[in-house]
Amino acid sequence: MSSTVPLRPGDPVRVGDYEVTGRIGEGGQGSVFLARTPAGESVAIKVLRPGPAGQDTVGPGSPDRFLRETEILRRVAPFCTAQVVESGTADGRPYIVSEYIEGPTLQQVVDAEGPLRTTRLHRLAVGTLTALSAIHRAGVVHRDFKPSNVLLGRDGPRVIDFGIARVLDTSATGSGAIGTPPYMAPEQLEGGLVEPPADLFAWGSTMVFAATGRPPFGMDSLPAVVNRILHREPDLGDLQGDLGDLIADCLSKDPARRPAARDALLRLLGAQERPAGTDLLSAGSAVAAGATPPPSPPGETSAPSPPVETPAPASPGEIVTVPGAASAGRPGVVRLAAGAVALALLSGGVVYLLGRTGDAEGGGPASPSAGSVKAVAEVTAAPGPATSTTRLPGLKTTLHENPADPVRMSSFMYIGGQSTQSYERDPVSGRFTATGPLLEPAMSPDGRWTAMLPWLKDQTPQPYDFVRLVERASGREFVVRLTDKRLQNYNPQWSSDSRRLLLTTYDNSSGVRKPVGFAVVDVATTAVTPATLDAEGADGAPVMWAPGERTVALRYGRGPSAGLRFYDLRGRTVRTIPDVGEAYATENAISPAGKSFVTTCPDVYGSMCVWDTATGRRRSSFSVGKSFLTIGWFNDAYVMYQDTSKNPQQIIVADLKGRTARVLADIPASEDNGKPGTSVHRFTRR
Repeated sequence: MSSTVPLRPGDPVRVGDYEVTGRIGEGGQGSVFLARTPAGESVAIKVLRPGPAGQDTVGPGSPDRFLRETEILRRVAPFCTAQVVESGTADGRPYIVSEYIEGPTLQQVVDAEGPLRTTRLHRLAVGTLTALSAIHRAGVVHRDFKPSNVLLGRDGPRVIDFGIARVLDTSATGSGAIGTPPYMAPEQLEGGLVEPPADLFAWGSTMVFAATGRPPFGMDSLPAVVNRILHREPDLGDLQGDLGDLIADCLSKDPARRPAARDALLRLLGAQERPAGTDLLSAGSAVAAGATPPPSPPGETSAPSPPVETPAPASPGEIVTVPGAASAGRPGVVRLAAGAVALALLSGGVVYLLGRTGDAEGGGPASPSAGSVKAVAEVTAAPGPATSTTRLPGLKTTLHENPADPVRMSSFMYIGGQSTQSYERDPVSGRFTATGPLLEPAMSPDGRWTAMLPWLKDQTPQPYDFVRLVERASGREFVVRLTDKRLQNYNPQWSSDSRRLLLTTYDNSSGVRKPVGFAVVDVATTAVTPATLDAEGADGAPVMWAPGERTVALRYGRGPSAGLRFYDLRGRTVRTIPDVGEAYATENAISPAGKSFVTTCPDVYGSMCVWDTATGRRRSSFSVGKSFLTIGWFNDAYVMYQDTSKNPQQIIVADLKGRTARVLADIPASEDNGKPGTSVHRFTRR
């Protein structure tokens, strides 16, 4: 990539803010140029080729879709990859700006100098597996890994063009035979789902090319190559030993038999090249560059962007850690084009790679150890008037806020119509950022962490459920396994000190979601404490933190006989308050100081009742109409509920006599250009 040629007539002299200085190359997707930033730094810019009838190669309405699809590429951790800097459109043509790596491609080196041997080959294998691990952990599948997409830079190999094939797939289904045939996996040639195992197959083929000068299934006619890939065994030449065994495993016809990139990297590194205290990807980068991997600073660990790997089953509580892109401020999450949600979830980013608790790259997020829970002071101040309005991105929902509000909408998920997307909110700027479709985000009270849960559990291919913890400032991520797939976890709820995350565990095997327990994740250690409980009659209700947060509570029963049952953190029943109505809130039915809880009244239809937590006596009741949704508490003297009888619907703050104090949000009952949809909102207590 170091050699450039002068620009041709018609080549751009500027792309966005970048001055184009030369032409690097050209391919089926578009042209690549060398350019300078306003600060004088060199970058590579790929400008996509126009398609038939003047359409861009990324399909109808492509600029917006292209920008959505490429946003994830910027969040790949920069381990042995050419970091994506920016994406945009210029004169209607999409482009991608990436770090400029000076050096030839692997294809050029092997063609000119012959196969790589011994140490050079080993470093290439380690570096490219490190890159694939980072790419997969960012929710991306490369889909076109091959010798011409590996640059041999001065500091080791770098993988380029990751995820571009996905961006250019106009079907947006995650299927289709996109790639370079001699390096394509059987399932890719047959038009199946292209998942991380396909990248491992391409990696194995590329390593055979590096070691022998030819791909393992030949380079003659296309039908012959395809037939060998589908039906014949690979020709590995004289490759032997650990590397040869690993490559053979990666070239299995069965995707399930191929190792995940992380596991393959672990096999190559071994204990000799991975000193204690060094995270996996840093060690891989150091080995690829021919350096000694530096140990992590005391008390510091690294964490991943979300992976897209298919690992072997692991044990509850397993985690993976790898450095994320600090500039992102948010993790890499798969972003899918509308209309392909269920299928794309399988192929594009909700399969996560797990490591083992306590290994050298783990240790969990750095966070204060959990101590004794302090009593929460009761706050009863009336809400101040709204001082600002904020429109939710992509929707017509409008927030009415005051900086003194003790709660704030911190995330939302929209499901329906032509768009399905989740957003989280920066606690400082107040801006909302898309996190990916069908993810259930929950921000910690201190704003440091966001918990991410996949919403469609059955569409994720791994046999277990998980939660992803994202450190917002650094982009570090920790993926924590919760339960085996028969059980599913929803309703994330943070403790008031942001140190623990509570999730409700459901059994959905009968098609009806039934709570059977809960899990508590300790953020400091990423340890998971599961508990089973007697949830007879709970009927889909979520578990919630109880006063003091040493116990939890769960509604049981329906109608007038419904009650509230309290459990210790081992799942043992400690107390029951019967006949109080249905305590069901999207946040928490128990007030912040724990003195009261709210239910739908057992005896008056369309009313809310407030009860004393200590005695179980009714404190007040008031009418809110026949169509409402209980959200929770504004503070200890004001409740929040959503009036669903109007259009727009409203989130209302009311006192304990039912008097409206303020409207927090106006939510049109139909969003997305008039097509019906559902918005799921979450609030964070500040």
